[in-house]
Amino acid sequence: MKTLIALTTLAIATAACAVNGSTAEAMTAPATPTIKHHAPHVITVQSGADFETTLAQLRAAIDKRGFKTFAVIDHAAGAASIDQPLRPTTLVIFGNPRGGTPLMQAEQRLGLELPLKMLVIQQEAGAVSIIYNDMAHLFHEYGIAEMTVPLGKIKGALGAIAEEAAVD
Repeated sequence: MKTLIALTTLAIATAACAVNGSTAEAMTAPATPTIKHHAPHVITVQSGADFETTLAQLRAAIDKRGFKTFAVIDHAAGAASIDQPLRPTTLVIFGNPRGGTPLMQAEQRLGLELPLKMLVIQQEAGAVSIIYNDMAHLFHEYGIAEMTVPLGKIKGALGAIAEEAAVD
């Protein structure tokens, strides 16, 4: 019986190769995975100021709107700690429980995305950018796109913060 099952499996595999135009060699060769990358759903605002000024203006704009800054992560300093180069790259994590809690009550998995984050980077040519998640896309992905009032408030606040931080 085991021989019959093995022969049947071999026949099916051989037939599959014949249909696909493959050879037995191709069937046994290790497969190279195909990885597809999708464009990230982020918003990028170009700053007219240098990196340090942009970062300072970003932090001031966040504070001005009553958000709490939970962490500032200097990725370039982390890279330097292992003797690796990295252009200035700083992540600012901030939020407000009054805004975030109702969203997580509606969809608790949003805890992966909240608090809010903005990344300030200096590109190779020296230009500075502020990058943040497209909240409309996140609301859609988490199935809460109908929550248009909080979405509008968050989008408006993030846009205003980024624009204010990007001023020369």
